[in-house]
Amino acid sequence: MADLLDPGFPQVRLVPLAVSHLPLVMSWVNDRDVMQYFAQRQDRIDEAEERAYLERLVASPTDRAFSIFAGDDGDESEASYVGQCSINQIYWPARNGRVFLVARSAMKGKGYGAAALSALVERAFGPLDLHKLWLIVRRDNRRAQAMYLRAGFEFEGMLRDEYCVAGRYYDMVRMGLVRPVHALQPGPT
Repeated sequence: MADLLDPGFPQVRLVPLAVSHLPLVMSWVNDRDVMQYFAQRQDRIDEAEERAYLERLVASPTDRAFSIFAGDDGDESEASYVGQCSINQIYWPARNGRVFLVARSAMKGKGYGAAALSALVERAFGPLDLHKLWLIVRRDNRRAQAMYLRAGFEFEGMLRDEYCVAGRYYDMVRMGLVRPVHALQPGPT
């Protein structure tokens, strides 16, 4: 697993998702540039619908969701809000889960996604004690694939015509990251 948190990347904080983050989440859920990658959420989303979704996500025993904030000063304003990340569909018997990461349009291309991914992977293989992370990403989203590759994810296969967005089918690439062997070794006492 590559260490993404080099000095050139910004600091981020992963804050457990709360329903009180709804106004922040609403800042991107209806942004077409962001939502073009979501197959199941193509219609306009109102606050009541998103609130119900967040309530289910927060209460889920198989999901761990976080809001991403820039910096380490505790600021949770919209100005420091980057987006969301999570480990979903955790299958506890096999200790694996699906990675999700989204950044608001204004925060893309600044290194926040890579920093958040690194922090999420650390939580997955640390406190959550997961064995494997996996994700699917659109085949044409080369920028995201490159970020996942730098983090140590590997290609596992392609799902042809897996998502349909606005009447167009897209291939999805599955990528995975198995917990590195050195992560299994106990640290110094």
